[in-house]
Amino acid sequence: MPSKLLIRQMELDDITAIREIENSSFPLPYSAGIWEKEKWNSLSRTLVVGEEKGNGALELWGYLNFWIILDEAEIHRIAVRKEYRRSGTAGMLLREMFEMLRDMEIASVHLEVRQSNHDAINLYEKFGFMLKGRRQGYYEETGEDALILEADVKMARQ
Repeated sequence: MPSKLLIRQMELDDITAIREIENSSFPLPYSAGIWEKEKWNSLSRTLVVGEEKGNGALELWGYLNFWIILDEAEIHRIAVRKEYRRSGTAGMLLREMFEMLRDMEIASVHLEVRQSNHDAINLYEKFGFMLKGRRQGYYEETGEDALILEADVKMARQ
C-alpha cells in the first residue's frame, strides 16, 4: 500500500470517481444526484479513501456510505475499485467508521448484504458482525435474499 493513503469525508468533487466505482460494483448504481443528496443529508456520512497526489487531489480507491439515526448506524454502500480489492481498503474504511461511531457513542451498526456475496460476509464477520435476519427477495433485479448483519460498536473487532 502507498504511504500516502488518506481517509476523509466525501467532497462534491469526489462524486465522479465514486460513480465510476459504483457503476462497476452494483447492478443498480446510485446517480450523481443521489450522491449529492447524501453529501447534504445530515444523517449521512460518506468516507472516501485514496492515494494522495502531489497536487492535493485524491485518487479514490473506495468509499463507505452510512447513516446515523439516534444511537444506531446503517451501512448503505461500501465499494472498492476492482484493482484495489483484497488490499485491506474496505477494512480501513470500516475501522475508520467504527472509530467515528465510538466517538459518537453509537451503540450498533447494521447492514444488508446479498446472501451470495461471501467475500463481503467474511469481511463483515471479521469485524464482529453477526447474522440477525433475512429479507427474502430483497434485491429486485435478481430476487436474491439479503442477510441482515449487525455489530455492537463497542465490541467490534479492529
